[in-house]
Amino acid sequence: MNKEKQEHSCSKQMRLPLGKLKVEPETFQFREFETTEDHVRNLTAAIIAGNELDPMTVWKRGEGDFVVVDGHHRHAAYEDAGYAKAVPVVVHECGEADAMLLALSENTKTKLPMTKTERDNAAWRLVCSEHQLSKAQTVKATGVSDGTVAKMRRTRNALDEQELGLPETWWMAMRAVKGIEQQEWDEDMQAQVIEARANALDDAIGKELGRMGRRQWEAVAVVLERRLNRQVLSYLVDELRNDDEEEDDPIF
Repeated sequence: MNKEKQEHSCSKQMRLPLGKLKVEPETFQFREFETTEDHVRNLTAAIIAGNELDPMTVWKRGEGDFVVVDGHHRHAAYEDAGYAKAVPVVVHECGEADAMLLALSENTKTKLPMTKTERDNAAWRLVCSEHQLSKAQTVKATGVSDGTVAKMRRTRNALDEQELGLPETWWMAMRAVKGIEQQEWDEDMQAQVIEARANALDDAIGKELGRMGRRQWEAVAVVLERRLNRQVLSYLVDELRNDDEEEDDPIF
């Protein structure tokens, strides 16, 4: 792999026409779902009402070549609102590796927190990139533990040695290197599977489930009783009870 020279970013706040901004989510979007519809809808309403959104973070890749590294929801909202004026941006002139780290730095802020799975997958993407980022850089950029990043680096080396190719997600990488069908899952792998399936279920029914729960929780209870057998229901009740007990534990 060729070592890419890391340079400090030079930034400048300005306005650019929306048409000049490119989006490349496969490189700079580290969330599991590219955009959240509710978030975009709320931002679109704010734009139509005359409010100005925070500047998007943009990477100047070359002359006249501007790529959004943070602000994909805002970009989608501007498009949905049919916004015709120039939009506020902060433009950074730097290398691609620094632009990726900048995107991660913005994504890990509290405005729309990344899930554990998203952070793990982001770290895996950095480990698999050609930029030869250090372990410390990857830990700082993603918030993933030092031990997990070290495990990712070993996993990549093992996959490279076996010429198996590099999977897109950390969970798939662990499956590839460990032969998941023959071996037991460790806690990290199990947590990955649970969160991935929970995200898929939430995407399918979460919005309607939450709406009905606020409107009439008894209807939710009836559906759960219809769809889940008694054993699964007992597991669910025990899990919720355990969560309540953990929240009630005193903090010393």
